[in-house]
Amino acid sequence: MPKVTWPHNEAKRLRSVASNLNNSDQPIIFETGYGPSGLPHIGTFAEVARTTFVIKAMQKAFPDVPVRLITFSDDMDGLRSLPENVPNHNQLRPFLGMPLSSIPDPYGQAESFAHYMNGQLKSFLDSYGFEYEFYSSTQCYKNGIFDNGLKKVMDHYDQIRKIFIATIAKDKRDAWSPFFPICEACGKIYTTRVVDIDPENYSLTYHCDQNGFEPCGYIGTTSIIGGKVKVGWKIDWALRWYTLGVNYEMYGKDLISSATMASKICTILGGRPPVLYKYELFLDENGAKISKKIGNGISMEQWIKYSPLGALLNFLLANPNKARKMGLPILPKIVDEYIDILRKENPDDPNSSLWFIDNLQHRHDASSLSQNELSYNLLSNVAQNLGIHDASLLYQYAKKYDPTLDQNEKFFRVLCEKVIAYVQDYEAQLPRKALTIDFSYRPYLSELIELIENTANFDSLSSKELQALVFVIPKRHDLNQADWFKFLYSVLLGKEKGPRLGPFLGILGKKAVLSMLKKAVSD
Repeated sequence: MPKVTWPHNEAKRLRSVASNLNNSDQPIIFETGYGPSGLPHIGTFAEVARTTFVIKAMQKAFPDVPVRLITFSDDMDGLRSLPENVPNHNQLRPFLGMPLSSIPDPYGQAESFAHYMNGQLKSFLDSYGFEYEFYSSTQCYKNGIFDNGLKKVMDHYDQIRKIFIATIAKDKRDAWSPFFPICEACGKIYTTRVVDIDPENYSLTYHCDQNGFEPCGYIGTTSIIGGKVKVGWKIDWALRWYTLGVNYEMYGKDLISSATMASKICTILGGRPPVLYKYELFLDENGAKISKKIGNGISMEQWIKYSPLGALLNFLLANPNKARKMGLPILPKIVDEYIDILRKENPDDPNSSLWFIDNLQHRHDASSLSQNELSYNLLSNVAQNLGIHDASLLYQYAKKYDPTLDQNEKFFRVLCEKVIAYVQDYEAQLPRKALTIDFSYRPYLSELIELIENTANFDSLSSKELQALVFVIPKRHDLNQADWFKFLYSVLLGKEKGPRLGPFLGILGKKAVLSMLKKAVSD
């Protein structure tokens, strides 16, 4: 397996820069950002996990250097649209344009929309054992944490405005301001525009007259500190870096221009931009960008339902600078890559995936796997072709294939449960092919039943001997063997093709086999 080196390289790159900034007892600060307008998702997990990989590499290479991970929620951002995965849209619609922390919780469980989503984020991250400090944008603005930085923005108003408006359309330049006042009358943030500034008093005058979210027309003057205003996204990103002293942050390639602008503004404020790492975006099996809205790729819920967590972590450990495909059709391949490293890698090697997985999960899923071809792909094919819906039966099949599974019984039983869930859910999405069954072979089923009933040692026969037993009928009557087996697959499994029948019959046992055959005769 390829060595995992990028987190170690990032740790060294960061340390070479941060050593000029920090005393030995000052922490190196990592940050990840989260938009709480929707529930946590695969992108949230990926960013925190990948950042944590770099932290673990840092702790390995420089154990005496303290580190902190800040997970920042942009919960003072305004609600621009109604999230598809959130209920009670009629309840939310009147609050469009207002800060998320000022909107009632659509679930009716928390103080606000933002409080509910922040709670979900923390529960989400806690469930995977991440170590982090949670920061709320609303608290940073309202509790004065950002006040000094906001004053710096006002002090450098013209300089910031000059570099920013060069990147936007000419018709928007005159009205642009880094500040978004929250209307004191209607509480909305995207309906206001700045009409005058008072740098000496760190205040501004605004008019609530912008279209899109039903402005109220109010004209007022307000301070820029104390949570009265918010700055736009790119300035806000720089404000976090400057105020919180962030040394390292990852971001997706769709934010390249935002990261460039935020770095310039952070420098203008008197700070030093963090070491940044751009990662590629996830693609579905067809190479299209993953979109939560259209539901392509694999969701976090699907990862956890269909796959061991270690498989997802191993997937994320691959070079983030290369776009990775993820989709239900290729999930078995992704899981099998993880099973392969469980067989081959040394968890004590810091360049192995298992080392990072162990340091994040505090354990990997299995140990001392035998060197065979048992795989998620094989198990999913067996479950699909045999119509198995019982994880215990699938485990029996796997154990027939490899009796050493008992050494990792928990891992493989859980794996079988996930395979069954994958097959049932994914198969349900596939179009069903109409079967053409040659019922001229049906009379021979009774003869096969009689043959099995008269085979006293059926349950002790090997898979090879059971396969030969099924061949007796076509040989006796000079039937087309391929058509005979196609008929058996069709009436027993509802498929034209399937695995070797011998192992399948052996797992089911004589009683179950006879029951299936007799049902096929009577149908």
